[in-house]
Amino acid sequence: MALQQAAKAADLAGRVRVNKSGCLDQCEHGPTVVVYPEAVWYGHVKPEDAEEIVREHLIGGRPVERLRLADECINTKSCPHRS
Repeated sequence: MALQQAAKAADLAGRVRVNKSGCLDQCEHGPTVVVYPEAVWYGHVKPEDAEEIVREHLIGGRPVERLRLADECINTKSCPHRS
């Protein structure tokens, strides 16, 4: 909800689509956001991170590194966070 509101406040309606999904097979990383077409995955996202993702990534084109999931953790069994 916070991401949808932040995108709307940034006047991105019609340019980006924010939709709800399940855990995207990344449940061990908490709430997860993926931005396409770059396929940048964010983990442990909190509502207060929404404005930063919109400002830095969706508008500025710079992924938010502090939230970014490592490539070795995305859809692999080798992720150290999997139990």
